[in-house]
Amino acid sequence: MRFMACNLIFGRQESSEALNVLAPDLHEFGAQRLGSHSGLIKTHFPYSAALPLADRTAAAIYVVRRPADVLVSNFHYARRSAGTAEESRDAFDRYVESFLKNRGDPRWIEFGMGSWEDNARSWLAARQVLRVAFVRYEDLSANPKRSCAMLSSFLKLDRSDQDIDEAVANSSFDRLRGIEAADIREKRIGIFYKPYLQPAINSGLRFMRSGAVGDAERLLTSDQRTRVAKAFEGLTAELGYSQG
Repeated sequence: MRFMACNLIFGRQESSEALNVLAPDLHEFGAQRLGSHSGLIKTHFPYSAALPLADRTAAAIYVVRRPADVLVSNFHYARRSAGTAEESRDAFDRYVESFLKNRGDPRWIEFGMGSWEDNARSWLAARQVLRVAFVRYEDLSANPKRSCAMLSSFLKLDRSDQDIDEAVANSSFDRLRGIEAADIREKRIGIFYKPYLQPAINSGLRFMRSGAVGDAERLLTSDQRTRVAKAFEGLTAELGYSQG
């Protein structure tokens, strides 16, 4: 989403290093360093009056995804962050139990991001005080042009149909995977490359892993899928997901 927004606003982006200048990560840079920044900022924090830079926040774009697929994606992300290539069934099953117990990755709570449910509900409630666009990952994947056109309208940009097509093409999974490869090769620090990630990179782990919708159907057992669906059914219904 950050690439799509920056491609729309600033034109074609060539690296995540450049992206981090245009739309910096609050968790990496901190509120003090971003105090004078005007524009897009990425955060995983829940919304509250205590949110860093909340008093300067005019609007938000919140990307949401089915919790079962969030679980699978974050299992792989956690492996990459920890620099471990362990992908045994036992390791995955332990992660599923931890995710269910904590209603998300326990590290999210440790880092002040809250559970998956608390985080999403905070931004649903934020609509009372600011403009919030909810973008479902599944919709973004199925029809990126429609999502990009919505984003352009939400950001009050005057973009042509061709501009939107170009932003979509420049934000495609294959192109971002190519940028990731170049960032790693050139050691450009950003989303895709940081020195501490080198062991994970050496073992073949990548941020742009698959981009697939429905990974959970393949990796979770029937019982696990049922338990995850039950745990989050109230919120997923509010977010417009079917319960099938």
